[in-house]
Amino acid sequence: MSQKEVYVVPHCHWDAEWYFTCEDSHILLVENIDYLLDLLETRDDFPSYTFDGLSIVLDEYLQVRPENRERLCKLIQARRLLVGPWYTQCDSLLIRSESLIRNLQCGIGIAEAFGHSMNIGYMPDIFGQHCWLPALYRDLGIEYCVLQRGIYTDQLDGDLNFWWRAPNQVSIATNYLYYGYGPGKFLAHDDDYLTHRLLPILQQLAQKNTHTDKLLLPCGGDQVLPNASFPQTVATLNEMALPYRFKMASYERYMEEVWAESEFSHTLEGELYACQKSRIHRTCHSTRYDIKRQTWQTEHLLLDKLEPLTVIANQLGIHWPQPLMASLWKKVFSAHAHNGIEASNADPVNHNIIQRLISVERSVLSLINLLKKKISHGIGLMTGKNNLLVVFNCDIQAQNGLVNAVVFTQQRDFTLRRQEDPVAHSVISQQRISGGQRVIVTAGGEKLEAVDDYWRSEILFPVSDLNGLGYQTWSVEETSTGVDSLSPQWNQSIENDYYRLSIENGSITLTDRRSDTHYPALIQFSDCADNGDEFDFAPLANDTPLSSGPFRVIGAETHPHTAIMTMECTLLLPSDITHRLAGEHDQSMIIRTRLELRQGENWLRIQHELDNAASDHRLRIHLKTPVVSPRYSWADQGFSLVRRETISRYTEQWRENGFVEKPVPIFTMENGVFLRDADHCVGVMTKGIKEYEVLPDEDTLALTLFRSVGLLGKDNTPWRPGRASGINNKVVSTPDAQMQQTMCFEYAVFITSPLSDAEIFSACTRYRERYLTYQVQQLNTFEERLERFTLPLSTTPILPAAEWLSLNNPRIQMSLCNPGNKGDVTLRLFNPGEDDETFALNSPYPLHIWQVSLRDEKIKPLTGEITLKASDYLTLSISFTPTSSGHRGEKNEIDNLR
Repeated sequence: MSQKEVYVVPHCHWDAEWYFTCEDSHILLVENIDYLLDLLETRDDFPSYTFDGLSIVLDEYLQVRPENRERLCKLIQARRLLVGPWYTQCDSLLIRSESLIRNLQCGIGIAEAFGHSMNIGYMPDIFGQHCWLPALYRDLGIEYCVLQRGIYTDQLDGDLNFWWRAPNQVSIATNYLYYGYGPGKFLAHDDDYLTHRLLPILQQLAQKNTHTDKLLLPCGGDQVLPNASFPQTVATLNEMALPYRFKMASYERYMEEVWAESEFSHTLEGELYACQKSRIHRTCHSTRYDIKRQTWQTEHLLLDKLEPLTVIANQLGIHWPQPLMASLWKKVFSAHAHNGIEASNADPVNHNIIQRLISVERSVLSLINLLKKKISHGIGLMTGKNNLLVVFNCDIQAQNGLVNAVVFTQQRDFTLRRQEDPVAHSVISQQRISGGQRVIVTAGGEKLEAVDDYWRSEILFPVSDLNGLGYQTWSVEETSTGVDSLSPQWNQSIENDYYRLSIENGSITLTDRRSDTHYPALIQFSDCADNGDEFDFAPLANDTPLSSGPFRVIGAETHPHTAIMTMECTLLLPSDITHRLAGEHDQSMIIRTRLELRQGENWLRIQHELDNAASDHRLRIHLKTPVVSPRYSWADQGFSLVRRETISRYTEQWRENGFVEKPVPIFTMENGVFLRDADHCVGVMTKGIKEYEVLPDEDTLALTLFRSVGLLGKDNTPWRPGRASGINNKVVSTPDAQMQQTMCFEYAVFITSPLSDAEIFSACTRYRERYLTYQVQQLNTFEERLERFTLPLSTTPILPAAEWLSLNNPRIQMSLCNPGNKGDVTLRLFNPGEDDETFALNSPYPLHIWQVSLRDEKIKPLTGEITLKASDYLTLSISFTPTSSGHRGEKNEIDNLR
């Protein structure tokens, strides 16, 4: 009988932080790599070591040991130390897909600068696999994938090697780590280990690899020190009469050799989220809501606002500190690392993570302020005015609709003008601000001089034909009467062109005005006990969910452009598990809800604010839908919608079938979730809410607002039998995860006739808002982060209106717009529909367009109409050729603003 080959892969899985802190990890990292370098340099029989597919470890190690850079380079170039393609191994279902791409680009770039990036999309431990990863890996030049978690055994077809296919039909050669990344962690040759551990594992692996005699045996674990005895152990095993031949190897070598000599035809498609062999922890997606919300906000500012604004600034020749961007993204990636974004960590770690995200947000807001100010200052020089309001379009689709802005004026009333015409605006809120005092230095000493009070107004006003990557300018003229700002009207209901919203018997009723269809009891709060830990929700036996009391209207106001209703309701909650078991509802939670219907929008904007003082519970919103007994939900992931079953076919007898976790149909979304039938499309678009479940027997979509738990690590929970996750001999108290704080939740709901996938993505983009505003004024220096400081401003006048790039097909969506390498622009577009689409990019300037890979490698030039295949994306590199003709309407703009 021929021997089967066993590829012994020494490696470690590196958690940057978890129940221990990043400071602990950094010290351990330096010790481990010091040891590893000596081992690899002195032991030729130890051919290679895989450092978890990460590049961040190089940055962190060299902060302490910069003198060892060349040693690292030699080992990485020789493929003896394998790092990359990730910068940090991030949990792909909880972040923006563009963050996922950027993480890989950063990781590959750093690893290749040292000599080599591992040719493996390596995901040993993340909680579920993003459906677009096969395409992203291949686009980045990665040929193979090795992963754990996410696959049901019946999805395999006799092989642990298979093709994994993305929605655009791009596939990658993949290996599934059936026993995880540590079956050979304690590799030994004694009889007890062989009989009870190693040989049974190898026998099972052999049975699950019917088309190859090459077996993959990962030999590593969390934060392990490289085991210098592995070569001798392998040599001893090979001297024994075993049906296996062992050899030291790497993941790269295994995948190259097994796929070169064997044919594997089986294909798995889409996202992978099974929890049969490995836990997925689906409900950690609502743990530490503050981290999820801050992640959404930070990514939104970076991707949807700052990066497109830098493109506009670059085209205008505006100077700004570009090198900061790489460091900001690295800090974001460190917050996205496995266990980090899930928030299944000790409290000091979670505190550190959210502070990193907040730090990035502050820097991003400062850069946005800097660029807006520089551009607007130049416009002021051109127009000769210092009372301007500038709106920047950070999308390549034209901006047509309402824009929110903050305006400061000396008087309460003011007029907006676009060219010569007044533009009606709605004052949503207004506040009189004390001017305070200024210090005047005189020969006789300092004197205090009173400064007049002024007004801060939050306004809505319409913008039309603001084309892609462009801006327009309005003048702000102070008046004695508010001719353009109508006072709010107080009513018992609110409405716009699409919906009417009212309170009937304490519940919210939404009416579709076009069909006169009523949707009563639209939303309801539902609270239940959570007897789990940070990793997983756990129901409490015999617990009855609690519902909120009736909604009480505080006020309903109608403005020219929007209508707003504010209401409250009360939840009487037990303060903790003990009180819940006793049936004592001793904690009152007041939830304030703001509902808004803007003109021109076919969705209802919803905001909830609450202060949580209770422990050990889960709060969800139940949205009653007209979709009866929905079998599927659709949620956005990357460049398409993914369809999920609302009832898991694996739920029955999951314990008897040996599942390590109950396969509950609770899922994540990037921006929204949708239900459909022949007559309806019900959508929820969120800002930071990540978790949902469909309750088909109740025709209800449940959004998890937050979980309140106080432990990291808990044995034998109802949905997760056996040991606690990760830590099996220590329970860590996490009082901060009880979320006893003030929280805000934002989302929008629409109930309409069926919509295409492209229309759904377009609605998500509009709700997310890709625009910025800036007022040139001297009254307030604290609204924007850098206003109080003197900045070096250009003396070059800038035109009051401009545009650079517009797209002529609304079914094509923009995923990314940022500065490229040599003054060009990188643009990523996608087509979420089922049909191929053609489009053209329009600009006042001649364009040079190249299709490029995710590695920025030029593929081919593109001219005229461009075709984007169904369910696919396209990355473009675009450069502009300036002309003397300028922009349309420039002279009129200048004359009318002067």
